[in-house]
Amino acid sequence: MEPDFFRYPSIVMSTSARRTLLVLAVVGVGLVALSQPWGKFLYHGDGSFSDLTVLHRPRYLIRFNEIPVSQTGNYQYHFRGLPHEELTLVLHVKGRDAVTDEELKNLQAAIEAVLRDSHGTDVCKSSRLLSRTSPELNSQDSVWVLSGTAQDRMFWHWQCHNFQAHSREAYELTIRVRKADPHAEKIFFAPTLEGGGIEFP
Repeated sequence: MEPDFFRYPSIVMSTSARRTLLVLAVVGVGLVALSQPWGKFLYHGDGSFSDLTVLHRPRYLIRFNEIPVSQTGNYQYHFRGLPHEELTLVLHVKGRDAVTDEELKNLQAAIEAVLRDSHGTDVCKSSRLLSRTSPELNSQDSVWVLSGTAQDRMFWHWQCHNFQAHSREAYELTIRVRKADPHAEKIFFAPTLEGGGIEFP
């Protein structure tokens, strides 16, 4: 019979191989976690979910279908599995042609946004004119605020800014164009929930 010590190398190699596979598995899980953990495993519903990793701010983007500003309408989106983060609802400006700040500041459309959880509680609610007025940032009754960069203009509302989302909760987002601006045929809004990521000083 072959002595036991001749079998030791194969045992050691087998153990080493298992350890290597375990390390690779852990690394693989870590890479998945850094890429799109919520989008792949937890988020379900309308819209498209993106996780840009923790090094980006905002890290999480949930984009919904574009809506026209030139006609009245009611748009609803249902989803669950949001990241446990403070999120903000923004209306990204989209256009068939270049849209100037003057056009955006002169919009006379009435937009209402309501985000409700599964218990019927309003998580955020904004309802005011998109107009040429300049509200105070900290006013609870402020109108939509125009901000962003020259390449990415957006509107946001104080009452839907940095609200706490919960991963186990289901939500319904309703966007209503209560008053359309017939002169804004080329302007569309892309409702987006965004937040998370490292806030660098």
